[in-house]
Amino acid sequence: MVTDNDRQPTILLVDDEPALLSALKRSLRQIPANIVCCHSPGTALAYVEDNQPDLVISDHRMPQMTGAELLSQVAEQWPTTQRILLSAYNDFDTVADAFNQGVIHRYITKPWDNDELRFIVMKALEAANTQPVQTVPANTTKTSDTQIHFHGMVAEDSAMLAIFEEVKSAATTNVPVFITGETGTGKELIAKACHGESYRKDATFIAMNCANFNEQLMESQLFGHKKGAFTGATSSQEGLFSVCASGTLFLDEITTIPAQLQAKLLRVIQEREFTPLGSHVVQPFKAQLITASSTTLREAVNSGKFREDLYYRLNVITISLPPLRARGSDIILIANHFLKRLSQQEHKSFERFSPAAQKLIGEFRWPGNIRQLENVIHSIIAMNTDVEVSAQMLLKPIKDDMNPTVLAQEQATREITSMQASGTTLSSHLPGIRPLWQVEKEAIEHAIEHCGGNIPKAAVMLEINPSTIYRKLQSWVKQDR
Repeated sequence: MVTDNDRQPTILLVDDEPALLSALKRSLRQIPANIVCCHSPGTALAYVEDNQPDLVISDHRMPQMTGAELLSQVAEQWPTTQRILLSAYNDFDTVADAFNQGVIHRYITKPWDNDELRFIVMKALEAANTQPVQTVPANTTKTSDTQIHFHGMVAEDSAMLAIFEEVKSAATTNVPVFITGETGTGKELIAKACHGESYRKDATFIAMNCANFNEQLMESQLFGHKKGAFTGATSSQEGLFSVCASGTLFLDEITTIPAQLQAKLLRVIQEREFTPLGSHVVQPFKAQLITASSTTLREAVNSGKFREDLYYRLNVITISLPPLRARGSDIILIANHFLKRLSQQEHKSFERFSPAAQKLIGEFRWPGNIRQLENVIHSIIAMNTDVEVSAQMLLKPIKDDMNPTVLAQEQATREITSMQASGTTLSSHLPGIRPLWQVEKEAIEHAIEHCGGNIPKAAVMLEINPSTIYRKLQSWVKQDR
């Protein structure tokens, strides 16, 4: 008897060129799967009308209809089927639309690398839950029913867990990925996770912050230059497009790139090639490109600072990171993660946050997000020796970013706590001002005495319910005990 777990997955291959279809089938023969080949979209649609494949890989440019159109119909018929578009053309507009509409899950360019193709297909089959392979990546650890450690990041918030799933999918797309989020939300960590989940994980990962360079230096850093290409170029130098080879290039704050350099970057993405400064030799650009910015590309386009055609090339897959203040229970989870790691790093004995410190961590808005939280905890650990982080320790490094009203409340709380610890009474410290419960107790006792112990009559005079007086009297008796 064959069970669902024993069943081999079905992969449907669609290409109008017989030679390429055969080559594609040969590339996948190492994967335990039932492979069905169709030479036309019509034949493929006839097959899926009565059969649900686990994965469909379709060429894009075909006579009857495009691969995107075919996969759109497959998606309507079988929504859970994984769909990969295969094309020799950098048709970014079509690819972007297909991704955004949920028509395709992955994209592979021709000519393909056999090992990379098999890696992407295996990832797709994992997503379809058809292969008896590990569905949690090697760098992912599930530490509880809700908590996940993913490539150095920790989360249990549903929005972040969904982003981790987006990363797994985006890592096998072969198209540019754009990451947006406020400063300090972890954009570079997400870029590294994309690299770590991809076929390129053993290749080079290079990060560059575009905001740190002027135009000439940035162009030289990216494209490289030959000796004498410009004043000061005393020797030849490889650029990041070359050094990165078949790895991943992460360009942070991409919206700060000058307009002239944007045009050159656009050509690199379209043609997948570049020319170093001072050279006439064209070199291939093989790296996966991931970009990021604290503002969205659309905002940069609308403000006139970014080319719209480059926007469409970079904004194929977008991953939007929430600010730390919007991540709910993740805030204290991340704080505890940093406390444990940094305490070990600094050889300190910190183990926990006090209840008041936890409350402050959860209520503070963290304008610098995760980076600010890490820096604050690091400074506390470096400057203190204890097992518990107190609210007072926490207040010092964040007070400049706190709301004045919150600061005033915290200051008053500290002063009163200090007075109580020293045995100073509030009435002696603040003449004429007494706690409200004392004033209330005196008023009730005076009314009862005036009414000769008649509580209902005293309640009428105080304009309250008699039960309120009885309840108050009981609570005071308990306090006296």
